[in-house]
Amino acid sequence: MNLISLKLTFAALFVLALGTFVSVSFSAVSHILFVIPGLYFFYLDFIKKERPIHFSVSSKFLLVMVATMILSVLANTDIIDRPLSNISKVKYFLIPWLGVFAVQRLIDDYLTPKRARILLNTFLIATSIATVSGLIALKTGFNPIKMKDACHPSRACGLFGMYMTYGYGISLFATLLTVSLLLKNKFLSVKIIIPSTVLAVIGTILSYARGGWIGYIAGVSSFFFRKNTKVFLIFLAISASIFAGVLKFSPTVNNMFFNRAESNSQRIAFYKTAYIAFREKPFFGWGYRNFESNVKEIKKKHDIAYPEFGGHAHNNLLEHLASTGGLGFLATIAFFMAWLFESYRRDDFIGKVTFSFVVSFLVSGMFQYTFGDGENLFLIMGIWMLSQLRGNNVRLD
Repeated sequence: MNLISLKLTFAALFVLALGTFVSVSFSAVSHILFVIPGLYFFYLDFIKKERPIHFSVSSKFLLVMVATMILSVLANTDIIDRPLSNISKVKYFLIPWLGVFAVQRLIDDYLTPKRARILLNTFLIATSIATVSGLIALKTGFNPIKMKDACHPSRACGLFGMYMTYGYGISLFATLLTVSLLLKNKFLSVKIIIPSTVLAVIGTILSYARGGWIGYIAGVSSFFFRKNTKVFLIFLAISASIFAGVLKFSPTVNNMFFNRAESNSQRIAFYKTAYIAFREKPFFGWGYRNFESNVKEIKKKHDIAYPEFGGHAHNNLLEHLASTGGLGFLATIAFFMAWLFESYRRDDFIGKVTFSFVVSFLVSGMFQYTFGDGENLFLIMGIWMLSQLRGNNVRLD
């Protein structure tokens, strides 16, 4: 059973590596594969105390956050069409929580350097291929892998059907790769990491997701801030100079930031709606994953602009404030902050990379509901799962 569970865990990570930026449906197979080894090693380590475990603060707050999601749905069964469907979405958080037990065992007992490189290189190559296909679609109007027309005429989408989802996800990936490259990790193949990083940055830029750009700059800046204050200030100055030059000489970028007043107003209207929704249901909110379906009615009721436009809050914290109420909002903040501080306190490769990732995730999440996109959740929770691992036999630094 041990060996079967270890192989299932490896297969689950392989599916994530191959499918995170390729197919959300295929990535979902990783959840199926994680269930048995996750439960099995949880039983051995937590119930039987075979290898006593220590729960991190973020893992505890993650469970509290999940509990508030479930409570928010149960408190709103009268206005939710399919409550069980909403509750089932907490699997995006519970399965990675269980996965920590399985992946730790994998690293301790099964993951050789060769197998680790297979996972890493698969992730880099698959994501790069997805980005290249999106760039070809942007140039020609046709995606050769999806065999469909490009999802947008002027913005890169990778293999996703939505440029915003891709833009914010690839910016997080670009942050991971850029910081990994700056750390000069000998475990990483230079022949793969450099072109993968370049492609990820290009994908981030050409997706024209403003929040993704800001999140990337914040994430990489946090690496320099942690390393050296002077280098951090120099990096900010260089970034500001490059950005100013791009604004001056690129009409497309200039238009993105200064000629999208209506887009900005629509987003502000969503922010106002989320706050009003919280005031109406302050304790448990409108129910996890149920705010979006009520946005239009709330806008009309309170005379908020753009009542014809529905959607999520375009902000991770405001979405949880509206959907899970004050309790869920506090639990979500606690989870985010605990994850951030845990990563900062680690002085190894995983800690340095995940700290920048979390900073990028928190900043970009102020402009988009990345904590609700299934595609991006596989990446976000996968990185959280890896950030929970303790010392291992596979040296990554």
